[in-house]
Amino acid sequence: MPDKPTVAIGLLSGCFGCLMSLLDMADDLPDFLERVELRRTPFTDVKEIENVTIGILEGAVSTDENIKLAKEMREKSEILVSLGACSCFGGIPGLRNFHNSADLLKTVYGNKIPDDDIAELLDRVVPTTQVVSVDVEIPGCPPTAQTIKDALYALLEGKKPDRFRKNLCIDCSRTKHKILTPQRGFLAEGVRTVMELESIDPTTCFLEQGVLCMGIATAAGCNARCTHNNIPCRGCNGPVPGVASQGNKAIDTLASLIPPGALMFFEDCVGMCYRYTAAYDKTLKVENQ
Repeated sequence: MPDKPTVAIGLLSGCFGCLMSLLDMADDLPDFLERVELRRTPFTDVKEIENVTIGILEGAVSTDENIKLAKEMREKSEILVSLGACSCFGGIPGLRNFHNSADLLKTVYGNKIPDDDIAELLDRVVPTTQVVSVDVEIPGCPPTAQTIKDALYALLEGKKPDRFRKNLCIDCSRTKHKILTPQRGFLAEGVRTVMELESIDPTTCFLEQGVLCMGIATAAGCNARCTHNNIPCRGCNGPVPGVASQGNKAIDTLASLIPPGALMFFEDCVGMCYRYTAAYDKTLKVENQ
């Protein structure tokens, strides 16, 4: 039996971004690796999964092989962690649920679709959390290195890290005037993209400038890193616990801030409001067949 907690990492349908963020723990990484015994990673050619203390899954479930790996990791892990927005909510891969799988394969491969060299696509992408029970979720695209470190060290100390239960606006330092004052008028005349503005006031709430920011419907926990760098929140931390639909929450809030019909001029409402949670959102009915 190992003297240290053992860790296995599995990659589903993801981009390695969350694992890169784990490596960004930088100076803390050697200490973490001293505390654990790493049994499996996507960087090592380990076929079989041993029983481990902590299993970590990055990526959404979009193929039959993904389902097999997720279930095996669940079976072999005392604690199973969903790492990143794709694993927690379906993430960017979940946007393919708006399209027919056969059409997607034809778009990528043309008329030369391999028969045996690719995994079989599921009809729908789903989060890891809808395939197996998950003990800890670390959302984000990707999660910050600090967020990953705090969660993993908490697990090593026998604690379960909590999900944040307030929205990102609480961490955002931008000044909010109109949005906090009850009024009959609308906050902005419509929704504008960042590219449409000659300049963005880095100190004022994006919504008060007519720029869609998903902070109103997104869980805190990332220290509002995007808004602090003059970039609107994209929603990658997902909804706060208890909210069934991040996209519906955002659209409902916008409806009280801009005139009726103004959203029709926003070209990609789905891609913005449901960008990371289209596969997770059970209220969203998608016809892709």
